[in-house]
Amino acid sequence: MRRLIALVGTVLLGAQALGAQVQTKTFDLGAHVGQQVFAKGMALENGPFMGLDATYQLPWNPLAGLVKGATFGVGLTIDVSRPVTRGDQFPLVAFDFGDTTFLYAVAQRTTLLQSGLQAVVGIPVGKVRLYGFAGPGIYSFFLDPRAMGKNEKFSNSLVGYGGGLNYAISSTIGFRAEAKMVTYTNFDRGRLDATQSYIRDQRILDATAKPDATTKTPTNMQYSLVFQYIPGGK
Repeated sequence: MRRLIALVGTVLLGAQALGAQVQTKTFDLGAHVGQQVFAKGMALENGPFMGLDATYQLPWNPLAGLVKGATFGVGLTIDVSRPVTRGDQFPLVAFDFGDTTFLYAVAQRTTLLQSGLQAVVGIPVGKVRLYGFAGPGIYSFFLDPRAMGKNEKFSNSLVGYGGGLNYAISSTIGFRAEAKMVTYTNFDRGRLDATQSYIRDQRILDATAKPDATTKTPTNMQYSLVFQYIPGGK
């Protein structure tokens, strides 16, 4: 995260120095509320998320000569959610009481933090603005210490890309409807397994259906409504 902030700071300072007399700097600030839909192989329940983004519209715009009113910017995005693992995707645990054996599926609530750097392109279409974005980032899972028996987290890189519609209420306030795809790298579903501190069942292996197929590069979807604020917007 510190590297992303440093990189964005360098880009913004360079752009301001090069184009200070060409265009007044403009920041777009967005607050997201939405639904996160995970790939089945990740073994996570779908759920809500919240996030923030900040975009600087660059004075240098490669689309300026092609589309009137087009914008090009760079920015940061960050979001947080609290997804629960799907216990049926992991081994069951067994507890024996006399002549009876009870099988349980174990789930845990995690904290998922995603952050990234992105390039944003926008074009006006009537009263709305279409925009698209893409960029690299980092995802981090913070696991439940009560379920895992210790504090544990894991992180890796991601790629986020998507687009949406932007409707301006005034020169400083607007709303966006956005869809985003997030592809993880080096994802290991086994690290979400909370049965490690229990006695796993090794006798009744067919008590539940086989887990969904997993992959190291799952792609998740995020759908959100965004409140946008433009300080000093014109």
